[in-house]
Amino acid sequence: MKFRTSFFLLIVLALSMYSMRAHAATTCSASAPNIVLTGYNGTAVVSGNTSITVTCSTTGALTLGGNVHVAVCLYIDGVPRQLVNGINTLNYDLYTSANVPWQAYSASPPTQQRTTLSYNIPFLGSSGSGSASPVLVTARIPIQTGAVSGTYAHALSGNATRIEFRYDEPDFFGGSTPPTDCKSGGTAGSTTPTFPFTTTAQVTTHCKINTASDLNFGDVEGFMTAPVNQTSQISLECVGGTAWKLGLNNGSNASGTQRRMKDAAGNFVLYELYRESSRSTRWGNTLNADTVSGTGTGTTQLATVYGQVPVQTATPGNYSDTITVTITY
Repeated sequence: MKFRTSFFLLIVLALSMYSMRAHAATTCSASAPNIVLTGYNGTAVVSGNTSITVTCSTTGALTLGGNVHVAVCLYIDGVPRQLVNGINTLNYDLYTSANVPWQAYSASPPTQQRTTLSYNIPFLGSSGSGSASPVLVTARIPIQTGAVSGTYAHALSGNATRIEFRYDEPDFFGGSTPPTDCKSGGTAGSTTPTFPFTTTAQVTTHCKINTASDLNFGDVEGFMTAPVNQTSQISLECVGGTAWKLGLNNGSNASGTQRRMKDAAGNFVLYELYRESSRSTRWGNTLNADTVSGTGTGTTQLATVYGQVPVQTATPGNYSDTITVTITY
């Protein structure tokens, strides 16, 4: 009878210890560093990455040793995604490793928004923890017009980010089965952790000259008894808020500061370029003295060049000159 009694007590003890598995607690958390994008000016795509790290832990387990298995899904909302600087905005998006936008909570999240992890609870231990492989998030700002210089940000907080998980803990004898996914199998997590992060972008000052049309005075008489006027345009584009200055050099055939056109025989025709329609203020290349100034709008801007051939007598021929346009910002 003593043998039977001991055996019965051992079974009761084992069953009692096995039933304590239900009192274990498995929790998960997630974090993602902020994304910082630099050097954006609207003319080229800029991107940057962060990684979501998921960590889970189990406490209060009573087991001879075994593994905890966790299946996790991650979600990012915040659509439409825009970076904001006061009244100014920039469109951007967040992409998975498959180069598709991150999705908010759904019944069937894509593979790139899923991860799994397993960790061990040692022999006669009661707790354990582990981390999943980092999950990639790429922020990307496309080429777009209307950019204004400054610092932009988009904070994803509250329920804009969240994780969903299911888990299976080892029983007393160490047995456990990985959940099918974050939607089925095992036990559902009792919390919905978040991983708030902020994407910031620095829009830098930038300018470019799109085109500079030719200034064509047309056919004129050799004996010019009145000035000949014509115009051309310079098309430029600058990031909003960028102070710019346009300068014109004296050309390829100048004599001092006097602009001249030249024909194949080496003859010259005098001409000049001005900043306004009255043709009284010369357009040169000395900053803050005879250049044209403006402020970028983030869209195309036009600057008019006012040309004039003064009264003179010229030898018949085809005359030309080359002017270099310089933009400073």
